[in-house]
Amino acid sequence: MCGRYQFYDQRNEELRRMIDTVKQQMPEPKFRKLSLSEVFPGQTVLSEIYDPSQMKFRVCTMTWGYPGKGKLIINGRSETADSSMFFAGSSRCIIPASGYYEWTKNPRQKYYITSREGMAYLGAFCRREADGWRFVILTEAAAGYQKEIHDRMPLMFSKEDAKNWLKSRDYKGMLNASLKDRMAVPV
Repeated sequence: MCGRYQFYDQRNEELRRMIDTVKQQMPEPKFRKLSLSEVFPGQTVLSEIYDPSQMKFRVCTMTWGYPGKGKLIINGRSETADSSMFFAGSSRCIIPASGYYEWTKNPRQKYYITSREGMAYLGAFCRREADGWRFVILTEAAAGYQKEIHDRMPLMFSKEDAKNWLKSRDYKGMLNASLKDRMAVPV
């Protein structure tokens, strides 16, 4: 889990506004390199961080995945990520999305999963690497019917809890704020 997500769909006005704002501020060649629909590991996307020096939230670009021993690490277990040496030097960020995809094994079926509001804020860690900012999506044990689809699911926050995720010093407490009530639709 989570190996693919949907950044923007036509119903999501909040993300449309974010795209329009970034498009005006970013050089066209750089903007065209952003993945703005179905996002795969290794692609560059829009994310949000909290800038304490300016006391405000900031949209920035990041690439999905930390370089690991010969492979790209795209997810981290939220239960242990804050104490793992692999994630040392990481900060919290959120990945705005319309939803994410998950597959069952037998039979192989793709599902699109989102919050009831149709807007997802995925909890993530980010850090600066030699080639720029990168992120990993943090996961937790699947809850409810989602256990039938996959054993892990990304941290997903409401808009208010996403802001708290970025600003709070209480890492473990924020894990409890992850939305468990999600909608899954076969694709």
